[in-house]
Amino acid sequence: MTDFIIQADHLTKRFTLDAGFFAKQDRFVYAVNDVSFGIERGKTYGLVGESGCGKTTTARMLVRMYKADGGAIWYRSAPESVRDNILLFGKKQLRSYREKIKYVFQDPSRSLNPRMTVFNILTASYKYSSIWPGKKTAWEKAGRIMEEVGLDPLNLEKRPSEFSGGQRQRISIARALIMKPEVMFCDEVVSALDVSVQSQILNLLQDIRQKRGISFLFIAHDLRVSCYFCDTIGVMYRGLLVEEAPARDLYQTAAHPYTKLLFSGSGKAFSASNANQGEVKTTLESLHGCPFAHRCPHASEKCRNQIPEWKEISTGHKVRCVLG
Repeated sequence: MTDFIIQADHLTKRFTLDAGFFAKQDRFVYAVNDVSFGIERGKTYGLVGESGCGKTTTARMLVRMYKADGGAIWYRSAPESVRDNILLFGKKQLRSYREKIKYVFQDPSRSLNPRMTVFNILTASYKYSSIWPGKKTAWEKAGRIMEEVGLDPLNLEKRPSEFSGGQRQRISIARALIMKPEVMFCDEVVSALDVSVQSQILNLLQDIRQKRGISFLFIAHDLRVSCYFCDTIGVMYRGLLVEEAPARDLYQTAAHPYTKLLFSGSGKAFSASNANQGEVKTTLESLHGCPFAHRCPHASEKCRNQIPEWKEISTGHKVRCVLG
């Protein structure tokens, strides 16, 4: 059997459409609709799709920033250990889980407290963990982590405003690494950076994965970048996985029209057949058909009224499409 360290099992999540005291309680945005996938131990799973497709919501459910409405999230700390459903964890179990699962956010200028020094940023949660070694040892460890991510240990007393965007993202990565996590969630970590800096950060993450054996969930909207960095790609649209395949093959074997659209980098091919091309349609009711039918030139009445079966078309390659 495949050794999944974390496995999403039929996850669902919806949000109330309006906010405030007088908001209607029967109007929802269906953000995640029956999503299942697994992150293999020591491997990288890429979750790819346009903004608003449910990638970040899915990731935040996996670390329980958001509470899932349905499904299960299985975690196995070691290959021989028993799987645990983290949705059933109490405070103590959840705290232990979060020591091993770390999240790196998209915008380091917003996720790093501008009033804190780099050392305090790196150790803010570390000092309240079960593995806190004391300030002196933590300082030495923070210095080694700074070197590992390509920064000078002498900068531990500086504040985030004294660093460039790429350097701030390295600080965010260092903060995730200091507690020796088993899994890192990287949420659009290079999308706000210059192209030259993007490659440096990706190479850094590759080195970290090879040296530490960490598993990754890599969230991105750029399919080409994801295929370079990841082992497996899951393509997501309107809260549903529409294709999953080995990253090395997906460029040549993409079967779903949406995956092909992402690779093309443009919706122009769809303009003649659908006036709504280029739009991620907000899901205000539970899905009753293919999530991509409103943009697909090949859509039939069956596509609009029936969610396509999730089927394997070759080894490790699954697609949700009547054409697959």
